[in-house]
Amino acid sequence: MTLYESADGLEKLESNGVTAYIDPRLKEFLANIGDIRVDYIDDEAHSGYTIKIGEGGCGDCKCS
Repeated sequence: MTLYESADGLEKLESNGVTAYIDPRLKEFLANIGDIRVDYIDDEAHSGYTIKIGEGGCGDCKCS
């Protein structure tokens, strides 16, 4: 994915070779609830993204 909009006012974050730009208010919110983890899976049963927020995440949902 590529961000084609201006990144002015956004904070640059990098993790595992991925760069993301987020609103500083979101970073403050995440500091209170925990990290967001986005993974891509591709197996016989599913393909798509999994999203986990904070400690518990969203369980076994397959968000794609």
